[in-house]
Amino acid sequence: MLFLERFSVLLLDMNGTFMFGNDRFGPEQDYFATYRAIGGHALDREHLLRIMHSACDALLRDYYLPERFDNFPTVAEAFREYGGAPEGELPVLERLFAAHEIGYVPSDHAAFLRRVARSHHLGIVSNICARPGPWLDSFHESGLLPLFKTIVFSSEGRSIKPSRVLFEQAMAGIPAGAAVLFTGDSLERDIIPAKAMGLATAWIAPPGSAHPAADLVVEGLPDLALVAG
Repeated sequence: MLFLERFSVLLLDMNGTFMFGNDRFGPEQDYFATYRAIGGHALDREHLLRIMHSACDALLRDYYLPERFDNFPTVAEAFREYGGAPEGELPVLERLFAAHEIGYVPSDHAAFLRRVARSHHLGIVSNICARPGPWLDSFHESGLLPLFKTIVFSSEGRSIKPSRVLFEQAMAGIPAGAAVLFTGDSLERDIIPAKAMGLATAWIAPPGSAHPAADLVVEGLPDLALVAG
């Protein structure tokens, strides 16, 4: 018997779990090129970079403040309050942010998701800052969207993992008594809070990693289909 066969529900973190190349932020990024590519024209390069760097720095700071775990700002709020962005530029700035936040799903991970969705209730519980539209569009275009019966993105509310709120939202749509496995790559954001909710856990981590909150450690998500148990 495989370890995964012990469960009827598989809830997944996204970034670092089955999506990669995400969160392309930092001084080396050409935000202005992206801004122009998506139709932005009102801001010059210097003004845009000042807005982006101020907003991104503030969001990163808030991400690690426990008092913000259930009061996390929206991207629009960050651009407005931290970056001083003009109100009329907020929609294009949100699209710019999403273009740098979103990643891609490798073919072997997509194949794993398609295979597991045939036998399991598959769900996502993920922190993202931008609104979910670009991710949902990407999943739709790749044929992955119908695989997920539960999707909880933090940007649809004000809570971020490790808050219990996102886990509770995901569990609300799952039949009582279902055997649930939560899988993610962050010990602090995924594994420890999922275990505190009473869920079984699989931690994606380098070989040799161990923690009492992790029932299983695998090097990559596709490996989950190979573990006996």
